[in-house]
Amino acid sequence: MRVMVTGGTGFIGSHTVVALLKAGHQVRLLVRSEEKMRKLFAIHDVEIEDYIVGDVTDKTSVSEALKGCDAVIHTAAMVATQKKYAELVHRTNVGGTKLVIGQALEQGIKQIVHVSSITAIFDPELSQVDENTEPGKASNAYGQSKVECEHYVRKLQAQGAPIAITYPTGVIGPNDPGLTEPLQAFQIFLGKLAVVTTTGIQFVDVRDCADVNVALLEREPGPSRYALGGHYYLWGELTDLLDDLTGRKLFRLKLAPKVMYLAGTISEMYGRITGQEVTTTREAVTYATKWSVVSNTKVEQELGFKFRDGRQTIEETLIWMAQNGHLQMKHIGRLANQ
Repeated sequence: MRVMVTGGTGFIGSHTVVALLKAGHQVRLLVRSEEKMRKLFAIHDVEIEDYIVGDVTDKTSVSEALKGCDAVIHTAAMVATQKKYAELVHRTNVGGTKLVIGQALEQGIKQIVHVSSITAIFDPELSQVDENTEPGKASNAYGQSKVECEHYVRKLQAQGAPIAITYPTGVIGPNDPGLTEPLQAFQIFLGKLAVVTTTGIQFVDVRDCADVNVALLEREPGPSRYALGGHYYLWGELTDLLDDLTGRKLFRLKLAPKVMYLAGTISEMYGRITGQEVTTTREAVTYATKWSVVSNTKVEQELGFKFRDGRQTIEETLIWMAQNGHLQMKHIGRLANQ
């Protein structure tokens, strides 16, 4: 089938494109930059011939990209937390989702996958969340936009629209064109210090996200939702694993949630004063100290899906980061020999 992919030059999007092509499907991309697209897919040894240069917020571009397609995978999203970007984030994420999915339904496309985020359903008051968890209550612009998208898509699902939603946790793996937050966390843990606090974190391999997206297009269409939790690690367990992989002994700093929240508050103030994007926010601290474990049960049982080995994924991620200058070779210890 011919599949139109948005966000194809992003992390999940680019790996999804590669997985689609490997599975024998045709792909059409809606991209903002042809140059960026060609450079990115050259890394994957893939040449994209069918593409539209445009934006998910432009109705004409979206309509043209959808023509003649049998399916859509919508991965495009803008990730920014500062208030100054709130309007652009909303227009890109909410406006783009409504245009892409709305136009797809108008054109009679029967296979639609909307790649959401665990942010859309995160609830720190629950010990576990899954695809049936109600939309959350985020405080920053990005989180709020994902929650609003969730309400919109679920309303369409309730009306019978053939949309599948996936909720990845912290996405890691090789060939990340934007160096997402989980990979930035590895930079901190391996280059500075490993913060150990309450609860833990979950990682899912980007290639697993891509494989699930393809699998959802190759089944009977209909409304469905799947949480992609991947592997859960307590912060201390993650640090132990990094020690074991690298042969190093990382410097650990144990911090109580109150201290973490203070650090998040100070970081946000710094961001407002300097205008810089900061990753240590109070909302990020909530995720770090009150993580709700994301269940894999449904995707494993209904799709028969098996997630890649978590240790192997982290190893491949660290090696790729060092090879591409995001970590120094000394930071990955004995993995540098590989």
